[in-house]
Amino acid sequence: MKKLLIITLACFVFGFTVSIGAEELSAEGSKILKQIGIPIYPGSKFINGTTGDITSFRFASSDGEKKVRDWYREKFPKWALENNYGSWILYNGKPGGGPAEYMYKNQILVQENKMLIEWFNLPASMTTEIIVSLPLSE
Repeated sequence: MKKLLIITLACFVFGFTVSIGAEELSAEGSKILKQIGIPIYPGSKFINGTTGDITSFRFASSDGEKKVRDWYREKFPKWALENNYGSWILYNGKPGGGPAEYMYKNQILVQENKMLIEWFNLPASMTTEIIVSLPLSE
């Protein structure tokens, strides 16, 4: 569990990921998201993803955090929300358990990240980061 926590926190806090596509989500990535039932936010741009202990996809949107968060809340009304520790994480699990509860759950993190522009040469308006993380098994 410590290894997964460290990997996940590194992805969220520092933005370390391994690119799996040059600005296009691979057919395999699309298939995984479709099988899990997590839609891609309309108009968002795929940036990169990771594989390993977790599968993770990073997208950017020019829509504000609130609009993106509201859209995902509407799509997953029964998912729990972790809105502590400086992050907004929607996850398929029980509410109130903190990181121990959501680390092994499908989750969607939405946050402002102005560094996306510099890191990935994106338009100045694309500062809303969407990270979809999927554990290998729940």
